[in-house]
Amino acid sequence: MPLEEIRGSFRVFENSLRGSLQKVGFEHLQVGCDCASKYVQGTVAASYPLSKVGNGTSFFKIILQESENPCSKAGAINTYMFGKLAEECASVVHQGDIVVVAGFSMAKSTSEADGHCCRLEVSDEAGSTIYIKMKRKIKTRESTHQVCTRSSNTITGSETIAMPVTPSYTYTPLNRVKGGTIVNLYGAVKFFKPPYKCKGTDYCSVITIVDQSDAKLICSLFNVNRDALPQIYKNGDIVRFHRIKIKEFSGQLQGISSSGFAALTFDGAVGTPVVPRTSSKLFTFTDEDRKTIEDLRIWVASNLLNSAVVAKLSGIQPPMYFDLTCQLVGKAKLDGSSYLLKVWDGTKCPFTYWKLHVREDDLEGDSVLIHRLRNLTVDVVVYDNHVQLAKSLKVGTFIRLYSLHAKFQSPEDEPDVSYLQFHLHGGTTYGRGITSLPEGHADVEDLKKFLNSVDLMEDESSESPSEPENAYFTLGSCSEGCQQLSVTVLRDHQHFEVTALSTILNSRSPQPYRIRAKLRQFEPEKLHQSVKLHCPQCNLLCKHCSNPKAIASLSPLATQKDPLWEPTTIAQALGLVPLEYVFVMKFMLDDGTGTLNVYLMDCKDFFQIPASEVLTNNIFQENIERIMNKLCPSGTNLDDLPWLDCFIKSYYVTDGREQQICYRVFDTTIAEDV
Repeated sequence: MPLEEIRGSFRVFENSLRGSLQKVGFEHLQVGCDCASKYVQGTVAASYPLSKVGNGTSFFKIILQESENPCSKAGAINTYMFGKLAEECASVVHQGDIVVVAGFSMAKSTSEADGHCCRLEVSDEAGSTIYIKMKRKIKTRESTHQVCTRSSNTITGSETIAMPVTPSYTYTPLNRVKGGTIVNLYGAVKFFKPPYKCKGTDYCSVITIVDQSDAKLICSLFNVNRDALPQIYKNGDIVRFHRIKIKEFSGQLQGISSSGFAALTFDGAVGTPVVPRTSSKLFTFTDEDRKTIEDLRIWVASNLLNSAVVAKLSGIQPPMYFDLTCQLVGKAKLDGSSYLLKVWDGTKCPFTYWKLHVREDDLEGDSVLIHRLRNLTVDVVVYDNHVQLAKSLKVGTFIRLYSLHAKFQSPEDEPDVSYLQFHLHGGTTYGRGITSLPEGHADVEDLKKFLNSVDLMEDESSESPSEPENAYFTLGSCSEGCQQLSVTVLRDHQHFEVTALSTILNSRSPQPYRIRAKLRQFEPEKLHQSVKLHCPQCNLLCKHCSNPKAIASLSPLATQKDPLWEPTTIAQALGLVPLEYVFVMKFMLDDGTGTLNVYLMDCKDFFQIPASEVLTNNIFQENIERIMNKLCPSGTNLDDLPWLDCFIKSYYVTDGREQQICYRVFDTTIAEDV
């Protein structure tokens, strides 16, 4: 049976199972290991709603916690169920149940936030079996919230059982957290960075929380889904974290999200409704939780000072950084690393400010409304890592811009005249970012009422011919340091300051740097020669990481009902690490202070083209040639070459007995409009 319930003594069941299978600890699980004669055992720490993958196959995910070693990095592992087995398990598996998994396969974890480097995959087709020892149920009618049925062997019969009662959680004060533990916490937000895209597929949010113990904790949270991270809108909001891992880094304790992590967020203002913000449909909330939040709110009101400057357009005093709550009226793409947002908050900016000239066809929004609000809207230019989120915003959305920079700038052809500009610089320093506020949020409701009260006819009739008009400019006409007039975009670490190449040449290694330079030349000149085979395990151009097994190792795969004869599956069974195609190039960069040879070794991020496709696809080959001709056109003077903003890192390479410093590009990609 694919799904069976464990009745009676669990110890007796284990003894019977060990006659044919061997138990394996989570720390010994890895991709490529032989799992045919093994089983794993754990307690369900969390489960997710039943869903479907792209081909319509049912999909159910749980997180298993190893009772013998719960606090280790590998003490929890994601378990993915597919097909009919997923549907059956989704109806009966709950938090606290003991689950035994046999007939599973291993796959590499896709998220940096997972505690384990691998995940389990099970299905009917693979011959998997799930054994469940259900948590003790309360069979009184009062405690029954949901029912399911089961028979004597599998859980498909007619006997009624009750769901578990609400679990009880213990919360640790921040001054008592210890490294190497997994705890539950309450805290008030003292500082936060809105979710931003980091390396790989994950989003990240950095949050500093405090509580009545006067201790603070910096938390770094990761999730592949941006909406699954805590929905924090301002300092003073209250958060509840379940199963957050505490680690010590450079002598300081930090909180890290791991398997089973869950969060709720609440408005921190006294008197506002206690309504949790979360993307999850399953969470506990008791009267004790409500009391904890009310107590924290009272403490926040008298002890937590909001360091963020909040202002309306009518009250700004440039130059300044401030948070602006506003409505998006229009938007437009400017170039590959900047984006325009037209916003208003119902008040009028008292200074003469710039307006960016964009074609009407490129401007998204109601043209009639944009014209009516022309004296109340301001143009905000966002850069680098904020561009993707800005693109995704819907016109009419209420948003909050954090650490928005208002400053005066003079056009190149009018040095004696200054216009006010609004910039949301790249990076996440000082909590810089954008958040879309939900309908029903108190600040949104207040802003809606105010905007509805604004008399647009009065504003239009009050225009005076003698009043200075806001000037229209192109993006490059008021050049300033924050504008990334570059053919590349930084994917992370935008808070790094630019370092001159002459300084890098005289610095120690290893170190990361942000540079701004031009490409003098590159190798190889024949671009198809830049595609090489590369080992993803050791990051070298080698074939030494495989541990080949006999062809007989394919037998377990062949005996499956519908074996997947895919290259990755075959390689895993044979103990092979498949090589992957990467671009390997050498760039000579020049920033006017010196020149530096820098290597590129990248699979697809830099060119946004898979290296594996370039050898066989003429269109991709032409795209690579076009990009390189834009970066380094032949016969062009250095002054006329485009700028490249890049991250590079230095490292040592040993050649025989000699050690030399090399440099490599990372976290950099070609701008979309190149």
